[in-house]
Amino acid sequence: MNNQASGHSAPSGTQAPQRPGEWRRFLLLAFVGLPITMVLAIAAYGFVVWFLQILFFGPPS
Repeated sequence: MNNQASGHSAPSGTQAPQRPGEWRRFLLLAFVGLPITMVLAIAAYGFVVWFLQILFFGPPS
């Protein structure tokens, strides 16, 4: 099956050869990028909840 959009052609049932740094990039994203992104997302959620409690809802009762 030819993938003409990306310019790569590979026969059916075979994988395209991987670049040497692909595993390193995957591990960097999996063990550095995603944890940092999740910590920032959880911190942002906590800030939004805190801010809404200050402005509109008051402390939890």
